[in-house]
Amino acid sequence: MKFQKEWLLLFGSLFVAGALYNHYLGHSALLVEIILVAVGVCMALYAAWSTSVLKKEAMDGLLIRIMRRFMSKERAASLIPMLGFAVLLVWSVWKIFLIEMTDLHMEDFIVTLFGLSLVLYNFGPSKFHQMQDFVVFYLLFLTLVFAGFWKLYEILSGESSYRITAYAEYYIVTQPTTSILNIMGFDVRCELRLGGIGLANIIEYEYGDRILRLGIGAGCSGLYSAGLFFSAFLAFVFVRYQKVDRYIGAALALGFVVTWLSNIVRMVFTVMAGIMWGHPALAFFHSYIGIVVFVVFVTIFWLLIVKWLDRKEPKLSEAPLSEAAPAQS
Repeated sequence: MKFQKEWLLLFGSLFVAGALYNHYLGHSALLVEIILVAVGVCMALYAAWSTSVLKKEAMDGLLIRIMRRFMSKERAASLIPMLGFAVLLVWSVWKIFLIEMTDLHMEDFIVTLFGLSLVLYNFGPSKFHQMQDFVVFYLLFLTLVFAGFWKLYEILSGESSYRITAYAEYYIVTQPTTSILNIMGFDVRCELRLGGIGLANIIEYEYGDRILRLGIGAGCSGLYSAGLFFSAFLAFVFVRYQKVDRYIGAALALGFVVTWLSNIVRMVFTVMAGIMWGHPALAFFHSYIGIVVFVVFVTIFWLLIVKWLDRKEPKLSEAPLSEAAPAQS
């Protein structure tokens, strides 16, 4: 059986990604990472030079149709995997050789998966192109949110990033959570400490005649949940409806409200667990049960909003005459 050159591009991509994660392990010399990147680049270049035009079956996805506005189908189908390799190469070289970062971050996983999704875009039968498109666009939006917008915010805000984020977390999450618990009859206080070390948002509650403190960080603020929802929902509607109109915009805005509300409910129940059963129960609820609350809220919202958006789609009889299906003779 003849070896497909497309596999060389995949292996080259894995070599480049492997250099990044090998760098984070910190157990080898820089020469090893240079060799891994060099081997990956050579394999990718050889694959690009020797790969023939891809089969027509692999050219049915939304990403292909978007790129067809600027180039032929064949060129687009050949370019997408190379773009994925370029993403992995640029990210790995930037992290290893330019900024020399030694700790692994969430965005490293996101960018790696996004690059590999592009490399593997043409693999598999065309009947799965909608799922392939969803994965690619979902990871694209995740990359834009966590490796793009979030990092840009940190760069532009500079040293003020800590204070701005702390204030946002306090007024968006900490204070609403405390207010709801007080309305429910619990004695809970919150405080914003910008001068200390560690988390700035503190919720104090009483358990067994002791005052316990819960720090609210970025993971508890709902920022990550909002980013995940935004990326997943936008990718879904983009692939399903292939447009963004006022109804989708309204659904997206409502989704942010639901995401925020689910996070507040999660935090309220988390603190309640600490008040009634102590800090171990709080930690257990935070680690294992809290995500269930978020998933339940988002799932119910998703099912209802998609049903509503489907009803807003024009029926064939409502479409303009020029868009109607031609009559069969």
